[in-house]
Order: sequence, then structure tokens, then C-alpha cells
Amino acid sequence: MPRHILPKSPARLERAVGKLTLGFRTRAGQTGLGDLYQQGCLKARFPRQFANRYKTGVLINTTGGIADGDCLDTDIALTDGTQVVLTTQAAERVYKAANIDDPAKVSNRMAVGAGACLYWLPQETIVFDGGSLARTYDVDIAEGATCLMAEMTVFGRVARGEAVDSLSLFDRWRIKHAGRLVFADGFRLGGDIATPQASAARLQGATAIATLFYIGPGCAAKREILRECFDGVACAAGCTLRGELLIARIADANPSDVRATMMKAIAALDADRGMASPVLSRWIF
Repeated sequence: MPRHILPKSPARLERAVGKLTLGFRTRAGQTGLGDLYQQGCLKARFPRQFANRYKTGVLINTTGGIADGDCLDTDIALTDGTQVVLTTQAAERVYKAANIDDPAKVSNRMAVGAGACLYWLPQETIVFDGGSLARTYDVDIAEGATCLMAEMTVFGRVARGEAVDSLSLFDRWRIKHAGRLVFADGFRLGGDIATPQASAARLQGATAIATLFYIGPGCAAKREILRECFDGVACAAGCTLRGELLIARIADANPSDVRATMMKAIAALDADRGMASPVLSRWIF
């Protein structure tokens, strides 16, 4: 090679960076936005509401999806007595990675003050074949607060006949209540997941999984409500009570059934407050 011709370096792909900080406080007995910081691709919008004591926010990733190497960081803080429902504009998509060893990093941190109520109800995350994602949740819930959180993950677009043969997925949860760690969980799925051995490890071919968490008044009664709710559903679904934390898991080969069961469970847990209804009506479409 002539000395004046340099070898080409690998193309450096552009990657997204986003940071979103939301703080809520009460004004005249209603929840309002106290702090808002938006950087990069992460945005938040707040539909106009009338005669509602709670605040609804819609989180938006303007890139239209997540790629390996992306870095998205969200911080949410509710002061005492605030009531907030957060959802997303659409299902999030994790696209095939150019470098599966450099996952997209998504961090979510939430602090819920005494007497406050947070509903974290994003639409599902769809992981495409070859996708790479490392996602963390750190939640700090004060004594006397209420928190309902739901997360759903779908492996490929089943309705289009897509299959996920390999990926890298890591979900890590840390939930504190009244200063004590009440839940720590790490879920990892990676490599070639199309083999029969891997199929058994990923819930025997389930293409969608969902998890719900609830901390608040009447957890024991809510568990019985959920058990009745899960009777006769098409999915594998169950719930358990660990101290003051209610945990529900749902899995099935049909994502639509998982979504319908999750919506039914959220509506049952929310029957005494009615905060989730506008979000669930958005999910139908």
C-alpha cells in the first residue's frame, strides 16, 4: 500500500443521548409540574386536563427507537402528596445492534414522597432480532406512598411473522420502601435463544412477558383481586405478596393476550382511584 494512502477506519455510527428530569409538586390542592429538564432525544408532554387532581405525562423518544450505544437517562421525583400518571407516546423499539456487546443503556430513577402516588405505565418495549439493551430501574418509595408500575417486553413483531433468534437483554430492578430494599431482581437473556435448550429458559417460547409492581394500601386485598382477575385468562399469570410489595408476572406466546391481561390487572388494581383509565384507553389503539 502506498504510504500516502491511509487505511479506512470503521464508520462511526451516530448514537442518541437523552436526559429527562421531571419534578412534581402540589399547587392549590392539584399536582403540577415543578421541574422540567429535557436534553437530546428525550421529551415530555402533558395533555391538558380539567378537574383532575393528578397529573398525566407522556414521555417521548424523538429518535423513534433505540440502537446499541444509545444512552437514555430519566429522573422522576414526586414531592409529598402529589399524584402522577406517566406513560409513553408509543411502544419503544430496540433495533438490531451493529455491536451487540455495546448495549443501549436506559436508566430510570424514581422517588415517590410520603402520601404521593405514582403510576408508571409505559407501553411495551419491542426487542428486534439482534437487539442489545441494558435497562435499570431504581425506585425509592416513601412510607405511606402508593406506586403502581408495569413493564411489558415483546420479542419481535409476532403479527408480521418475525422471530428473535439472538439478542442481549438485561433488566435490573431495585425497589426501596421506607428506606429498606424490598425488591432486587436481575433478568438476563442473551446469545442464541432459538435452540430448544434456550427456549425452555425463556418461558418455553413466550414471545411477550410483563411484570407489575404495587406498593400501597391494602396489598393483601389487592393480591386476592389479582388472583380473581387472572382466573381463566389465556396467559400464564400469577402474583405473590412479598412483605409490602405485590408482584405479578404474565407471559404468553401471544403478545396481544399478555397486553389484554396486563390492562385487566391494572384496571383491577386501579379500581379505587380511577387514575389509569385515560392511559388504558390510549393503549387500545
